[in-house]
Amino acid sequence: MEFTFSKSAATQAAAYALRQAVFVEERGIDATVEFDDKDTDDRVYVVAYEQANLPLATLRLEPQADHVMRFGRVCTRQTYRGHGIGQQLLTVAEVWSAKHGYTTGLIHGEVTAQGFYERCGYQVIAGPYDEDGAPVVVMTKQF
Repeated sequence: MEFTFSKSAATQAAAYALRQAVFVEERGIDATVEFDDKDTDDRVYVVAYEQANLPLATLRLEPQADHVMRFGRVCTRQTYRGHGIGQQLLTVAEVWSAKHGYTTGLIHGEVTAQGFYERCGYQVIAGPYDEDGAPVVVMTKQF
C-alpha cells in the first residue's frame, strides 16, 4: 500500500473521484455540499493506492488552531472496506501530522462511522448533531 500526501492536481483528482463515488453516488450527498470551500488548490490530501492508478481511500487534511489537525472527508472505496485500509490511512495521516507539529486529531464523523473511529482510538467529545443532513459526532485523539 502506498500513501501519497500532496496538493497536486493528480492527488486532488484521485481524492475527488473517491469522494464522488462514496459520498455523492453511494451516500446521496449533494455534490455542492460534498465539494466545499475547503477544497482549495493549496489543500493537502492523502490518498491510499494499491496500484499506481487505483486510489482506494482518501482524507483531507484541515489544519486547525492549537496544534489540531482535522481529518475530513475520510472514505474508502466500497469494495475495499473491511480490509484495514481506512485505519492505515488514518494512522499515516496522524504520523504525518505529528511530524508537522500537530498533537491532536479531530474528526466530525457520521454516527454510522463512530465505531470505526473509536477502534482507531478516537473519543466522542460532542454530538450527535445534524451536519449536511446526517447525524455527526465530534471526536478527538491525542498523538
